[in-house]
Amino acid sequence: MSGRRQQALWLLIFAGIGVAAYLVYVALDASAEPYCSGVGDCHKVQSSEYAEVAGIPLAVFGLLMYGGLLALRIATTWGPLRSLPILRAWITVLAGSGVLYSVYLTYLELEVIHAICIYCVTSAGIVTLIAIVSWPDFTAARRALAAARSA
Repeated sequence: MSGRRQQALWLLIFAGIGVAAYLVYVALDASAEPYCSGVGDCHKVQSSEYAEVAGIPLAVFGLLMYGGLLALRIATTWGPLRSLPILRAWITVLAGSGVLYSVYLTYLELEVIHAICIYCVTSAGIVTLIAIVSWPDFTAARRALAAARSA
C-alpha cells in the first residue's frame, strides 16, 4: 500500500471516529443538542424514530464500525497478521457495508424524515472514501486468493 493511501486511511478512520463519537455523545446526553450551524436539521434526524435500532442509537453502531476499521488497520500495519491480504480486504468489506447502510440512511433523511444531518452526511462521505481508498487492497487480496487456489 502506498504511503499516501496509508496516511489517508488513518486520517479517514480517525475522522470517522470523531464524527461518530460526537453523535454518540449527542444521542446519549439528553441535554446535548447537535450543533448544526444552520446546515440541515440534525435535531429532527437525531430524534426521529429511525435514529435507534432496538433502543440503541445508530451512532453507536457507526462508532463500532469505525472501531472495527481501526482494529483492522492496526492489524494490517503492525500486527503479526499484517501479511494476510484478506485482512486488508476486510477493511473494504466493512467500509462497503457502511456505505450501503449510509445510502439507506440518507434515503430516509431525504424521503421520509425530510431533514438532513450534516454529521450523518459527513460520516457517509468518510466511509465512502475509506472504501475507495482501500479498494486496491481488496482487488489485490482477491488476486492473491485466486492464485493460492490455482497453485
